[in-house]
Amino acid sequence: MPKLAQDQIEKRMRRVEEAAVRLFKARGFHGVGLRQIAAEAGVSLGNIYNYYKAKEQLFDSILQRLHAEFTAPGSPLGRFLLTCRFPSDLEGLARAVGEMAEQHTDYLTLIYVDLAEFGGRHVRPYYRGLAARFGEALEGRVETDQLASGVDPVMAFTMVYMQFFNFFIVERMIGAEGHLGLGEGEALKAMAAIFQRGLSKESS
Repeated sequence: MPKLAQDQIEKRMRRVEEAAVRLFKARGFHGVGLRQIAAEAGVSLGNIYNYYKAKEQLFDSILQRLHAEFTAPGSPLGRFLLTCRFPSDLEGLARAVGEMAEQHTDYLTLIYVDLAEFGGRHVRPYYRGLAARFGEALEGRVETDQLASGVDPVMAFTMVYMQFFNFFIVERMIGAEGHLGLGEGEALKAMAAIFQRGLSKESS
C-alpha cells in the first residue's frame, strides 16, 4: 500500500482535529470517544491511531496547535504589541483582545474543557511566565512617565489584559451582554479610564 505524502497526512490530521474540536466543545472530553471522532472526521479508527496514541494525546495536540495560533505574531494582539504605547492606548488593547476573543473561540472553549475535566493540566504551562513574555514584547513601549510611582508596568499590562479578556468572555462567549450595565464600547472606555486613573482620590 503506497505511503501518503506528508501534506496528505497533515490534511487528514487536521480533519481529525477539527472534528474532535467540534465534539469536545459540544460534549466535553470524557463525553466523546475516538470512534465518534473518527466517524465525524470521515476516517477509520485505525487512521486516528496512526497519528495519536490515545484520545488525550489528540486533545493535547489540538491545544498546542490552537495555542500557537493564538500567540502568533500576526494575531490581533501580536500586531497591537508591535506599535502600542502603554498605558496610553488601553482602548486599543481592548479592541485587540476583543478580536482575539472573536477569532479564537475554539481555543478559549477548550481551555474551559481542560479546566473542568483535567484541572487545567494541559493549558497550565501556557499561563506560567505570561508576564515575562509580555515584558519582552513591551520593551521600549512603556511610557514610564505616565505610570504612578511603584507600578510595575509588566504586571499592570498583564492584569489589564486579563481583565479585558474576562470582560469579552462574559460579554460574548457566555452571552451576558451589558453585564457591567453599559454597552460594550462604553464599558471598555469606562474600564480603560478606571485603569488609567485608579480608584482612590489620591491616585487622581
